[in-house]
Amino acid sequence: MSYEYSTDLQKVGAPIKDAFEAFAAKNGRKLRLEIEPGTYLVANSGTLLCLVEDVVSTGDGGFDFIKLNTGMTEVLRPSLYGAQHPIVVHSNQEKETHRYVVVGHCCESGDLFSCAPGEPAVLQPRLLTKVHIGDMVTIEGSGAYCAGMATKNYNSFPEAAEVLLDLKNEPQLIRQRQSLEHMLSNEVPYNPPKK
Repeated sequence: MSYEYSTDLQKVGAPIKDAFEAFAAKNGRKLRLEIEPGTYLVANSGTLLCLVEDVVSTGDGGFDFIKLNTGMTEVLRPSLYGAQHPIVVHSNQEKETHRYVVVGHCCESGDLFSCAPGEPAVLQPRLLTKVHIGDMVTIEGSGAYCAGMATKNYNSFPEAAEVLLDLKNEPQLIRQRQSLEHMLSNEVPYNPPKK
């Protein structure tokens, strides 16, 4: 159930095109615009798969929270600058919707997926399919800047596995989930000099 809409490039590009054409007509020189497409093109190429670990209510006047088995360790953008990622609950049990605040596993106030747009510290419940512990949730639009910005090993969480869908739409493991041994492999014990 994704209720968020993408930017219409034709609509936002029209005034820019008009301004470029007006500049060329006035100055006799065409401008060339180059953009770094980043998130717009690559965001939807990735989805973070996660599970609901807990559902908690703070009671009347409070919030209902979904706690996931992932968090800012994989998708840091909401925590940094209030980026909005579509959140979809995949439940075989429910069709009913409910408003939830969606949080990660880091036990940090900033480990938040459902913040207000541009406001990483402001809780903003999202209307989602009603959830149960164990339901799968996808954080969509995770293909740009998510793995590269990940807070690697924050709170000793291992890096997540990555899977690529090949040209036949078959899943291929391209990065294994990090093991404890791998996480500790660069650690060097400190041996203080003896007095």
